[in-house]
Amino acid sequence: MSKPNAVRVAATSARIIAGLAVSTAVVAGAIVSVPLTWPTVTHTPANVEVTPISGDIFLTCAGPLRALGRDPLNAALITADAWPEITVGAADGVRVEEHQLRMPELAEASEQTMYIGRSDAREAVEIAAAESVSVMGPDLAGFAASACRAPSMESWIVGGAASTGTSDIVLIANPSDVTATASFTVYGSTGPTRTSDIVLAPRTQVSVPLAAGAAGESTPIVRVTATGAPLRTMLQSSLIRVLDPSGIDLQDGTGQPQRSQVLAGVQVLVEATDEASMTIVRLMAPSNDTNVRLTTRTADGARVVGDEISIDLRAGEPVEVDLPGLPVGVYSVEIEADEPVVAAAWQSTGVGAGVDYAWMTPAPTITEPTTFAVPRGPAATLHLRNNTDADTVVTLTDFANGDEREVVVGAQSAALIQVDSDAAYGLSTTGPVHAAITMATPGAIAGWPVWPSAASSSAVTVYP
Repeated sequence: MSKPNAVRVAATSARIIAGLAVSTAVVAGAIVSVPLTWPTVTHTPANVEVTPISGDIFLTCAGPLRALGRDPLNAALITADAWPEITVGAADGVRVEEHQLRMPELAEASEQTMYIGRSDAREAVEIAAAESVSVMGPDLAGFAASACRAPSMESWIVGGAASTGTSDIVLIANPSDVTATASFTVYGSTGPTRTSDIVLAPRTQVSVPLAAGAAGESTPIVRVTATGAPLRTMLQSSLIRVLDPSGIDLQDGTGQPQRSQVLAGVQVLVEATDEASMTIVRLMAPSNDTNVRLTTRTADGARVVGDEISIDLRAGEPVEVDLPGLPVGVYSVEIEADEPVVAAAWQSTGVGAGVDYAWMTPAPTITEPTTFAVPRGPAATLHLRNNTDADTVVTLTDFANGDEREVVVGAQSAALIQVDSDAAYGLSTTGPVHAAITMATPGAIAGWPVWPSAASSSAVTVYP
């Protein structure tokens, strides 16, 4: 958890009392009036611009891949199936500490590791972590990867399902030292439904089957709000089609609803057919009815693919939109709406046994230095999208050896950059960009956005 140190400003109030003494003089029996002109005084308050010192950074991962419903006598029992491989990296001068999160519902795997980045310097703490897991079993099969991230006060899970063939689990972690409460609102075919709250003890993670609050829903969206302390929320999802395990995914929660969203790094590994879609966008306007426009661009951002899709959304009702006719490649899907929306893109490697899928969530705008890590797994790329009218220079710094690479992302364009797996990077930019990591090979796919650093602190003006 990162909380910039508060800047306490003690404002000194000055009380100005103006007194006017009027003297009258009687000269030769006459009263003389002397007009007074008040001077104009211009005063600019003394001020100084201060950037708050960033605090420690708490990074929480998903932990072990869970299996749900393996016990015929206890369908709600959740067990640990496989442990992920985790990559952690930090800039020079940052201490990386390992701490434990208790998982009380998993008797055979009662703890997982969380990471805290600390620094004695008066600079932002640069640390990144990511995880990956690969399994091949009768009910869980596929590849999944995701970033380990700092907690937040609000998250939206735009993905998963609670219909036949799915075993999706919401993961909520409280990495802080105080008790926190998670409140859930599930949006489905009948609109929003408030479910019960969950109290999380300090340094714990709990697992909640998605079906507990969204039973039967094929396109649910879940809002999780925290009180007491920020929480880290994720979704582990899995799919079985006809008896064949058909993929797993670790999906991060998205940020608050926005009128503009950019889904960078959307992958098409197999072209869609009349019978099966390979790329689908799930959308919802939480508060108000709205019109939404979706535009798909090529990996370099230079060309629009297909026609713009326009759709009307009713408030609180999730909708899925197929993106047909996309050739194999990497794309950005740009969403513009009249009212704030949440969104995510579902991608699949095919149909049948041995396939995999992944959800890609929106990539926030990056303007300040940030970090990202790439875990072990298939070949990885960094997709950069520049939506501005000026060229932007992005610099990548490998934390392991200090090597730097500069990439020029042209105005209204994008770039694909190969990055190493099992590595951590710093990213700085001269202008606003969106970024996402993609990993893929036949039968395996994963992707997630690069987020602004939790350590970034904007300058504030202090008036003494």
